[in-house]
Amino acid sequence: MGIDWDRVARYYDAYANFTFDIPFFVQEATRSSADVLDLMAGTGRIALPLLQAGTRVTCVDSSHAMLARLRHKLSQQHLSAEVFEMPAQALALPRHYGLIVLPSHSFAELVSAGERDQTLRRIFAHLDQGGRFICTLHNPIVRLRTVDGQLHLLGSYPLPELDTQLLVWTSATHEAAGSIVQAYQFYEQYDSHGVLLERSMLPLRFALIRRDEFEAMAVAIGFKVLALYGDYARAAFDEETSPYMIWVLGT
Repeated sequence: MGIDWDRVARYYDAYANFTFDIPFFVQEATRSSADVLDLMAGTGRIALPLLQAGTRVTCVDSSHAMLARLRHKLSQQHLSAEVFEMPAQALALPRHYGLIVLPSHSFAELVSAGERDQTLRRIFAHLDQGGRFICTLHNPIVRLRTVDGQLHLLGSYPLPELDTQLLVWTSATHEAAGSIVQAYQFYEQYDSHGVLLERSMLPLRFALIRRDEFEAMAVAIGFKVLALYGDYARAAFDEETSPYMIWVLGT
C-alpha cells in the first residue's frame, strides 16, 4: 500500500511549495509541441506551470483529495487539463504522449521491484514512438546521509485561510541494507497565540533505487537512456556528490 496522501492534502500546498525544478520541466516540455502526461501529479505543482506555459497536460494521481485540490486550482486559474484518478502501476489511458514526467522522486513510493517494473511497462505503453520519459530519483548514497533517525524541523508555514501556522517535522530510518526508508512526517497546527490546535502524522515508506538497478529495469523493458543528470542544471551525474538522478529515457 502506498502513502496515504489524502490524509494531508489540505496541508500539502503550504509546505510542498518548492520551485527549483520547475524551469527544467517547463524547458523540457516546451522544446517540442508534444502533449505531456504528469504522472503522480498531486495538486499540480508541476502541471500548473506547464499549462501556464502553453503545454497541453494530462494529470494522473491515485489520491482523490489531492486531485480535488488540483481541480479547484484549475478552475480558479481558468486552466484546462484532463485529470484521471488511478495508481501509476495501473495506468490505462485512451491515448499516447510525447512526454511523460514523474517528478518529485514519487517513483520511489513504489517500494517493490514488481510495482516499479509494472509502472515502467505502463509508461512505455503510453509513449509515442520517439517519446521521452523523465523520472527523478534520489541519489541513494547522498540521500542516506540525511537518514539518521533524528527528528528534524522541515519548516514553519502559514495557513492564511485558517489564520494558523503549520509546523512540519520529519524523522527517517532505513533497513540494514539501506534500500527502504521508513519515515514519518508530523504536522502541528498552531493559532496566532501559539496554542496547538491539531496534530497529525503521516507514515512514509520509499525505496532508494540504485543507478544500475533502475537502468537495468528500464532497458529490459525497451527504454533507451538519453541522459542522466545529477541536478536540474543538467550537470553530469556523480554518484558521490549529485543530489539527484534525473533520468531522460526514450522509446
